[in-house]
Amino acid sequence: MSRATTIATHWIRKSFIGETKLPIVYEPGEDKDLKDLTAWIQKNQKEWREDLKTYGAILFRGFPVHEASDFQSILFATEEKKLGEFYLGTSPRDQVVKHVFTASELPPHYPIMQHAEMSFLDNPPKLLFFYAEKASETGGETPLTDLREIYKDVDPKIKDKIKKYGIRYRRRYDGPSTTARFSLWKTKRWDEMFGTTNLDEVKKISDKNRFKLDWSGVDSLTITNEQSGFRVHPEAKTTAWHNHSQTFHYQAAVSEVWKIFKRQKTFRSFGVALLLTLLTLIKRISGQESHDVHVTYGNGEEISAGEMKSITNVFWKHLVAIPWQTGDVLIIDNLSVSHGRLPFTGPRRILVGWSD
Repeated sequence: MSRATTIATHWIRKSFIGETKLPIVYEPGEDKDLKDLTAWIQKNQKEWREDLKTYGAILFRGFPVHEASDFQSILFATEEKKLGEFYLGTSPRDQVVKHVFTASELPPHYPIMQHAEMSFLDNPPKLLFFYAEKASETGGETPLTDLREIYKDVDPKIKDKIKKYGIRYRRRYDGPSTTARFSLWKTKRWDEMFGTTNLDEVKKISDKNRFKLDWSGVDSLTITNEQSGFRVHPEAKTTAWHNHSQTFHYQAAVSEVWKIFKRQKTFRSFGVALLLTLLTLIKRISGQESHDVHVTYGNGEEISAGEMKSITNVFWKHLVAIPWQTGDVLIIDNLSVSHGRLPFTGPRRILVGWSD
């Protein structure tokens, strides 16, 4: 990939990879240790935050970041007032140190569609931090998409419906009586998501986040809630597409896996695409009530398969997928840029943190 250096600030060199300006890349212009990097981040808050506001993501590449504690020291250096400790998202994760988690424990063949972290919450994370403790042999990129561009480019008819009605989410979760950690459609149990089996605590968390709870069976739980679908950045005042339709709509995964097959051209990606197409067809025939994870317009109107496909096409038009290098650290403005995960082979360990 071609690279053109734009600005050198003290000993940090800034550049872009190829034609894209997502992300802006920070690299050391001379040998420095981790303390030099964290000191620079602390001292130059205005500079890197302005870049983050403009470009949406910063990739720190070539710095001596070797383990989870090094990564956490970078989180501390940002001086974010509230680093994440409690994860209310959908992917299964393991806590590594206090503010650092594994990015996802989903199987390597499992694609993760583009989404803004926890966009279904009233107050989603402000910043996301990723660290490549071990980059995979092939694939495994964390693709990025500028949600401000998605907002501009999505079919106006779809956008008008969301403006008028918002977005409604429905998620079904198994509970402690189910030993499996996740299935194809239910990525983890409700006790894992809420971090407790205490029903009073579950209700307290749900009330805070405007979740409607419906219990059934032994301990199955359905969660319903609504959001606007778009968000205005509190500082830049830009408007971004900001919802989980790409992740929760039954059709989105099918569109995603066929695009991944075209990109990766492997037997495995072809097999996954065929299998998921068949399973999704069965789901579609069974009707929306069979969907464990579902998303509609806020008035209950279905987002059609055609509408979802057009949304996916817009995402892939703007998607940037840069291969990880071990030691990379990525900061994302979660109100402006989405992320996902492409299937991979070989050992891979990406860690994540966030600020509320």
